[in-house]
Amino acid sequence: MTDALQDNTGSSEDAITHVGAALFKSQCLQIMDQVSESGEEVVITKHGQPVAKLVPVSSHQERAPILGACKGSLIIFDEDGLVPSTREEWTEWEKKLEDPAKDSSCP
Repeated sequence: MTDALQDNTGSSEDAITHVGAALFKSQCLQIMDQVSESGEEVVITKHGQPVAKLVPVSSHQERAPILGACKGSLIIFDEDGLVPSTREEWTEWEKKLEDPAKDSSCP
């Protein structure tokens, strides 16, 4: 980052730059341009406490989508408390869901 932003988190190259709210207010457009060009995040502080984070749009777009993020992580138990573990068991289980009347295990 340029002179407007000084990394006050230590000497680590991976450290996030922190900017006081007053400095951010006075140099907002310049800081936004620097974030866009460098791809680095900037934390905005108020009285030394982080209150906001300015991130480049590209890093936001790289995140996994929220919808469908849990796909495949749902565990479903059958009436015996068992989880289908083989492809055949899943197929049988899905058939039971489609038409419970065809289930031979029902009384």
